[in-house]
Amino acid sequence: MFNFRNRFTLAIFALTIALIQPTVIAQESDAETALDDFIHYALIANVEFTDAYALALVRDAMSNEDFYKMVIATKERHQRFDRAIGWALFIEDLEPLASMLEDKFEAGRVSVIRNAENLAESIELLNGSTRQRILADERLQEAGEYAVPLLLRQLQNGSDVRGVKNAREMLTRLGRDAVLPLSSALPNVDAETKVLVAKILGEIGYKHAAPALLICANNENNASDVRTSAQAALGMLGVSTQASNLSALQTVVANRFYDGETSLQPQPIGGLNLFWEWDAGNQLVALDVPSEAFFDVMAMYFASKALSADADNAAAMGTFVGANLRRNRALAGRDDLVYGDLAYSPEFYATVFGPRIAQLVLTSSMNDSDTPLVLDSIAALSETAGAEALLGTSSQPIVVAMNYPDRRVQYEAALTLASTLPEDSFEGSYRVVPLLASAIRQQGESFAIVVGDDADARREIRAFLSANNWTVVGEGTSVDEAITSAGAVAGIDLLVGLTRSVEHGQIITEQASLLPNTMVTPVFLLAEGTDEQVLSNMLDGNSMVAVTHLDKSDSTRLAIIEDLISLAAGGRLSFEEQSAFSTRALAVLRDIALADSVLRVEDATTPLVEALAIADADSKVVIAETLSMIDSAKAQGALVEAALASDSTETQVMLLDESASSVRRWGNLTGDWQLARVVDLAENSSGSLADAAARLNGALNLPNTSVMIFLP
Repeated sequence: MFNFRNRFTLAIFALTIALIQPTVIAQESDAETALDDFIHYALIANVEFTDAYALALVRDAMSNEDFYKMVIATKERHQRFDRAIGWALFIEDLEPLASMLEDKFEAGRVSVIRNAENLAESIELLNGSTRQRILADERLQEAGEYAVPLLLRQLQNGSDVRGVKNAREMLTRLGRDAVLPLSSALPNVDAETKVLVAKILGEIGYKHAAPALLICANNENNASDVRTSAQAALGMLGVSTQASNLSALQTVVANRFYDGETSLQPQPIGGLNLFWEWDAGNQLVALDVPSEAFFDVMAMYFASKALSADADNAAAMGTFVGANLRRNRALAGRDDLVYGDLAYSPEFYATVFGPRIAQLVLTSSMNDSDTPLVLDSIAALSETAGAEALLGTSSQPIVVAMNYPDRRVQYEAALTLASTLPEDSFEGSYRVVPLLASAIRQQGESFAIVVGDDADARREIRAFLSANNWTVVGEGTSVDEAITSAGAVAGIDLLVGLTRSVEHGQIITEQASLLPNTMVTPVFLLAEGTDEQVLSNMLDGNSMVAVTHLDKSDSTRLAIIEDLISLAAGGRLSFEEQSAFSTRALAVLRDIALADSVLRVEDATTPLVEALAIADADSKVVIAETLSMIDSAKAQGALVEAALASDSTETQVMLLDESASSVRRWGNLTGDWQLARVVDLAENSSGSLADAAARLNGALNLPNTSVMIFLP
């Protein structure tokens, strides 16, 4: 273990070396030697010296660019550095410094790539010797789309035939990375360059260039050779100029970005992608877009273009609305250089076009298991849709949402649908009131299942979860077995998997993603040995899964679980959230009881009775009013019992009056043992309480009540 004593011993040792052998430290303290020593000691697993040289590198004043160039000076050093960093990141004592070195290297790489002088030098080298051309190709390939503006400028220089040829070939080799900037440039360059750009896009072969090519081919203002080149390029992409509808084609591309097709994304540099515009200075301009928002920004762009071509394109509008909501969430308050100046909020666009668009977003988001977007679309529907809009389509996505395996979604869907008080029967109506009842009953509980071969290990995890406010509802050797043992619950909030191997971890993750009850459940895998790192690398980028070592402390496990739940499902359902759901559900159940709806409030009788005993004063009023409208001896008896047991005069009067309301509506359903207590309360109380007891006694119309007990 690398502790303070070890660190102190190392410091004394280093000081001794510095005094006795200055050539080791003092004379060779330059950054390059420190780098080589860091790599060496990391690769022989010497934690103490790796830490010392990592610290020296972090403290060195050299720029990020110089550090990056030093690391990649030779292919061997670069490869050894990657291995050294990979190992150091796995060692707890080294991880902070290793992360800083990794960030320094990446910052340097980004700086070199974005340096216009470096790019121009590389483009010039395309005209040089074979070795220079190979070096230039490597540099420009790594630069990706950042190299396109300068290559395009070279392409436009018709007087340099060799330069034009080299630029064209290089742009073609860039492939996918060149498609979006060239597509943005195509309408704006001169005719000769349009011909070349169209040919390059056709040769690259990516279909998201098709809308730009179709516009070019159909633009009668373009020269015939330009249009012919664009048509030929479309043919190479398998797109017909005659059969293609521009708006439909742009919608297809928008949806491919919306679906996150990785083949469309240029290589991110430093966590950023680029959005390309053509500015007034007749050149391509790049706007930085965080990689996590890139697909949604591009989906919005192509969807907006599709709407410009056809304002009635509902599919494009749905894509725009969904991508806009996701983009806003992904950016989490960071600046958006592309769509940050929209006149209206994402919520405005989600509601202004009516329920149809929100239902399209709801359907697609459920298909994608995008729980936050599902909730956003339901929120939009709750503001705009009535029963006819929600239930008038064959797909009825709001009904489907009540079976979505996430408790927030189920509750919100049931609340949204129930609040419209539907009068006509519909498939799935039987789930609405039980879900509202569940919202009343659950008091901040979070449900988990445990999967693993070893029963003792499962019991240990069950105890750990239970000690930290989780309710373990099921366990088993497989995901399916654990779900079966869980029975009927409102939603499984966490799956903990005890893996015996890398393959087993993959199986658990895959099963969870395929089964309806867990397809949106965050998965927390516990692994041993090197399996942890292997699984972490394999599942990197999957926001639904977190992996850690089986021997991690309870506090570390809890922190990882909370981060996972927050990222994958918006966090645990807190007590405050559950209380809010309960309050909303009570109000809606009262509305159902008052209305002539197909929904049956009677199905919530038991939860309402249970809630009456523990609710606060305000909730008791709503619950009592609702119970009074249920034709049930259980409901009426609970009201009378609560009235007799209450220690608050104000609450007792309210409960007595609601009991009387129940009796007036449904007749005397009260038990004999309660009747005598009602009479006794009327006889032995005074003031408003006596008046309320008298009203209930009168409603009960007891034939054997003696007149004399109430007379002076």
